[in-house]
Amino acid sequence: MLVSAGLVLMMFLGVMGAVLDNAFRLSAEQSESERLLLHIYALIAASDEGDFADASSLYLPEELQEPHFNSPGSGLFSMVLNDFGEEIWRSRSGIGLVLSPEDRSEILIRAPPGEPRFIRLEASEDHEPLFSLSYRIIWRGQTGEAGYQYVVLQDLEPYRNEVRAFRNNLWGWLIAGVIVLVGVQAAIMYWGLQPVTGLESDLKAIENGSQDYLEGEYPSEIAGVTRSLNMLLADERRQREKYRTTLADLAHSLKTPLSILKNEASRPGLDTQTARALDEQVDRMNEIVSYQLEKAVASSSLLYGASVEIIPLVERTVSALGRVYRDKSIEIQSNAEAVVFFGDERDLYELLGNLLDNACKYGRHQVRLSVTGGDRKLTIVVEDDGPGIDVSDRDRVLERGLRLDSMESGQGIGLAVVSEIVGRYGGQVKVEESVLGGARISVYLG
Repeated sequence: MLVSAGLVLMMFLGVMGAVLDNAFRLSAEQSESERLLLHIYALIAASDEGDFADASSLYLPEELQEPHFNSPGSGLFSMVLNDFGEEIWRSRSGIGLVLSPEDRSEILIRAPPGEPRFIRLEASEDHEPLFSLSYRIIWRGQTGEAGYQYVVLQDLEPYRNEVRAFRNNLWGWLIAGVIVLVGVQAAIMYWGLQPVTGLESDLKAIENGSQDYLEGEYPSEIAGVTRSLNMLLADERRQREKYRTTLADLAHSLKTPLSILKNEASRPGLDTQTARALDEQVDRMNEIVSYQLEKAVASSSLLYGASVEIIPLVERTVSALGRVYRDKSIEIQSNAEAVVFFGDERDLYELLGNLLDNACKYGRHQVRLSVTGGDRKLTIVVEDDGPGIDVSDRDRVLERGLRLDSMESGQGIGLAVVSEIVGRYGGQVKVEESVLGGARISVYLG
């Protein structure tokens, strides 16, 4: 906004400066024209027919009242021409002035008597640029009348100095005005956007879990927005509690039937294989119910979440899976940076657990985990030395219920759960080939 306002201001003042510069230049030229016309009037007043009172022969004194006409090289010249283009008089200042045929042709263009003709003669080898004012008169004497053309020439240097001084002054003030106005605009914007900065800080505090609602004092322009956001936060919390209560009731309702099934599995009448299978499925049902309850509560709290330290959670997950796969002699190598995950701790635990469990299940001897991040971004990479995943199956393996290997236990929801969690946080999952020889699962969050 400040850059845009500054550019618009500079464009406006630039156009205004150009207009003022052009207006002053035209005004200065008009002033030069009027000044030269006054010199013409003075020359006409000093003209006389001479002793013979002959209109075809004018007389002008050698010394004129204007001193510049009497000084050679003064930059102000005058001459009188008759209607035949013959020069009948020239001031002393114009003794060394040489006009080209083109200049004379320009000067000799006749205008009606009494109408001044102001032109500009371009520079040539013989003189610098000149202003020229021609004024034609009809002189009526005792013996008749004759036409004369009075010409006054002025060097452009005084005009240029005047225009240059005005431009320096004008653009100096305009540049100073731009700097001052941009500074004032910056101060106004800084003051006007302070409430937005405060709103941003409050939203970050809610996102980090350090406060529950927008608590700052806001102006009326954004008070409606903050009020709506607080209502949304309150409604989200109510919904979360409602989900939690409903799902807790569901868990309690399923607890008794599952307990009965588990007790039935332990009855002496069942053979050992059937009892073990029934007991295993009941435990699996307990796990599925617990996970779905946790996921439902976690998915309802995506609007805000606390910051979770990565390293302690990685250590707990690696330790737990190390005990689970102790008989398989799997070595889990973990390398986690001291970064923070902004979200629900249960989501991250579920994410790491499924990735590592899948790698340990299909890996032969080695599993590698690395966690890097920064600036609210997180990258989790899990690799194994198992059989890997074919290129044609890398997208399908993230689908719910799809298992590429029926020899291993499970329902084929591990990577699908990972994909769902990552999707809720706006992240991405990539399945690639690992340098260990197996699969490489990369998760990008933030």
